[in-house]
Amino acid sequence: MVLVLALMGMATGLVWRTFDLQFRQGERIVAWGEDHRLRTTETIGLRGDILDRSGEPLATSAEWATVFADPSKIEDPLDRATVLAPVLGTEVTPLAQKMSVPGQFVYIQRQVPPEQAAAVEALDLPGIGTRPEPLRVYPLGGSAAEIVGSVSLDHNGTSGIELLYNDLLVGAPGSVVREQYPGGRSVPGGHSELVPAVDGSDLRLTVDRLLQFEAARILSDQVRETHAKGGVIVVGRPATGEILAMSTATRDEDGRVVTGAENKALTWAFEPGSVIKGLTFSAVLDAGLATPATTRPVPDRVTIHDSEFTDYSPHPTLDYSVRDIVVQSSNIGTILWGNRLGASGLYDYLRRFGLGRTSGLGLFGESPGLLQPVSGWSGTSLATIAIGQGVSLTPIQLLMAFNTIANDGVYVPARIVAEVIGPDGTSTTPQPTTAARRVMSTTAAAHMRLILRDVVADGTGRMAAIENYEVAGKTGTARKPHPDGGYEDAAGNYRYVAAFAGFAPASDPQISVVVLIDEPTTTIYGGSAAAPAFAEIAQIALRRMMVPPPGGTSDVVLAALPAGGGDG
Repeated sequence: MVLVLALMGMATGLVWRTFDLQFRQGERIVAWGEDHRLRTTETIGLRGDILDRSGEPLATSAEWATVFADPSKIEDPLDRATVLAPVLGTEVTPLAQKMSVPGQFVYIQRQVPPEQAAAVEALDLPGIGTRPEPLRVYPLGGSAAEIVGSVSLDHNGTSGIELLYNDLLVGAPGSVVREQYPGGRSVPGGHSELVPAVDGSDLRLTVDRLLQFEAARILSDQVRETHAKGGVIVVGRPATGEILAMSTATRDEDGRVVTGAENKALTWAFEPGSVIKGLTFSAVLDAGLATPATTRPVPDRVTIHDSEFTDYSPHPTLDYSVRDIVVQSSNIGTILWGNRLGASGLYDYLRRFGLGRTSGLGLFGESPGLLQPVSGWSGTSLATIAIGQGVSLTPIQLLMAFNTIANDGVYVPARIVAEVIGPDGTSTTPQPTTAARRVMSTTAAAHMRLILRDVVADGTGRMAAIENYEVAGKTGTARKPHPDGGYEDAAGNYRYVAAFAGFAPASDPQISVVVLIDEPTTTIYGGSAAAPAFAEIAQIALRRMMVPPPGGTSDVVLAALPAGGGDG
């Protein structure tokens, strides 16, 4: 009787277990089976392209791949690695070690070209697969790296435009669901689902790729020729604030000149020296204190608060006009007119020109330079700042300030992104973060353009001249501050920055250029170290922008000036 009851109990248990498996847990078992048969693979939306002003690529993505392994599905890692290694061009042992790591995913090789990925797929090895992983390609190489920037291995921006506009450039991922056998092979005709990936937006910049390439070439040549530490070239359009080219050259640890390592056009705050005289006298003219022809006695030296200031070379006291002072780059003449303008007046105008604030481009690391409030000025600050010492600005700030003179006295914010093109083809134009503003009158700007034209025709900027075009600009030769204070080292030596800022044609400016040469040694002057590079890149820019030379040449006779003043 006991045996019968026991058998009946076992039978009842079996019936209940069958019922439980078939009805109560059936859905869970089916779901478990489907989960182990269905494989979801993420697809990647391509990162958007970065284009130059004409639509030519500065950064684009090539469809490459990643090779990966699922070690849980590899019974013999050494055997699998022996088959795979020749296709990938790698050693067997490191591959086998990767496949032996516990888990279900390990990278075998990243950023594999398409033909190599196809060869891996053709092997049809269980536990080995590929998935898309785009490769970021920069057609100009290092020539535009300081603008375009770079991305990480995971395709996120790490610098430059790539970082600033990362959220627009990145694509939205999609997915593919496939039914597969336990070994990892897809089931022919099996279940599949597709969620399309969405590519990122394209960015069209204001930059011209040819000008960018030429700026990098010309700058590198000039840095080598002057045995300099480095340099910067920025090319723009005064009326629009567009940046056409922006190149930085530095020397690496081996002393070789390289471009694109950093964007000093935005990050380097330097003391400008005499090139700032174009701004000082713009303020003098706009304030109504003088005209270009207004004269005053100018000695070759003056003492202010126990500090002596001198012109570049000794000269007797001369009746210099405002034009003469700028053309000859006289420090003393500039200081005397700066005193007439006053500390508050000079400070206010320099602020209007954009000193002491960033340009609005938005690129990371931009310096605002240094323009201390008048309350922080010493007894000699008015004199030193008027001639470009004791104040610092960036190359982009210098370009925008000279753009203001070229643009009839109106400051137009800098811009480098011309258009955002969405994945659906829609186009939007980014708006500047700051509004255009009038800095000086149209008349004062016109007077200043004529004076700056004469700097090139008859003064310190002769080497910036371009055949068939009238060029306007200003030279600068500034001592670099020493890290320990002052401007000279223990041996009494100075380091210099040579500068030239200008635009062309002088009567109707279409392009503007700033050239800075950092610590030149074969020649230290802006007129000889920086101006030749200006002439070369400006001539290319005029042709590239299809700016014809004005009809005929100027019939203005320029009187020779007496010796003295500065070398700019």
